[in-house]
Amino acid sequence: MELRQIRSFLSIAETLHFGRTAELIHLSQPALSLQIRALEEEVGVRLFERNRRKTTLTPAGLAFRDDAAAALSRLEQAIRRARLAAKGKIGLLRIGFISTAGSEIVPDIVRQFRELNPEVEFSLRNILTAEQVQMLETGSLDIGFLRLPIGGHAALDVVTVHREPFVLVVPSSHKLAIRRRVRLRDVAGQDFVMYERTYAPGFHDLIFGILRDARIVPNVSQTAGEMPTLISLVAAHMGIAILPLSAVKRSVASVIACEIADQIPMSAIGMAVSKGSRATVIDAFRSFALERLGPAGNSWHANRS
Repeated sequence: MELRQIRSFLSIAETLHFGRTAELIHLSQPALSLQIRALEEEVGVRLFERNRRKTTLTPAGLAFRDDAAAALSRLEQAIRRARLAAKGKIGLLRIGFISTAGSEIVPDIVRQFRELNPEVEFSLRNILTAEQVQMLETGSLDIGFLRLPIGGHAALDVVTVHREPFVLVVPSSHKLAIRRRVRLRDVAGQDFVMYERTYAPGFHDLIFGILRDARIVPNVSQTAGEMPTLISLVAAHMGIAILPLSAVKRSVASVIACEIADQIPMSAIGMAVSKGSRATVIDAFRSFALERLGPAGNSWHANRS
């Protein structure tokens, strides 16, 4: 049984006229009749009654019509979805992101991609960097927007998509708050609140490296795994912090973000995927995101220390 036979049958079932159907589907009437005869032989019953005056469906033809129409619709849907999948326009994307990427990057890029690919579904989760890396490597996450650097993870393909300055975050009543621009040597001997190393080792070490280069050994009074928590700790006078600007600019806490006058690295967010076999929709989203976002400067290689 061939697909073209089903389509021809359904067309005749609608027009009840072999000649008119032959014109509609651009086929000779004898060829159309041969298709229907072959279909009836396959089914094992007559589907049409024909005479010189009219064509009618037999009871068997009526029963066959309804199920054949439904089956053809499902098949055409399957063909359409297969073609969309091959183009990366259908499927489920599991995306993880750190909190700052959730406010600066992810919502807009997901909205833009969904407008062009409405049949792609998204699972979006706020996940700390270290957990994202583990999930990407085990295949339980498709795309990660995470804090860089991430250290040695050769199985991941990581591209920087966002850069921004670090700022020194102090309580609004702090003596440095009125200066707005400070040098790191001005905070020597003060208490710090720091990002917990377990959750983003590379980022934690980067901050410590910045302070080390300024010849500061920080007295760490408290650590935390979320930047809003660190900001709240600063507001509570538990210490000061070095954080990305975007982590502070939407905060309503009683803190001030001071520009750092020293020459220090920028804070970076990367988009990471597994280097292994990937669904087409993952590559489609990654390419789309890179077109819209960057890359922002040089890539961070996964095996960079």
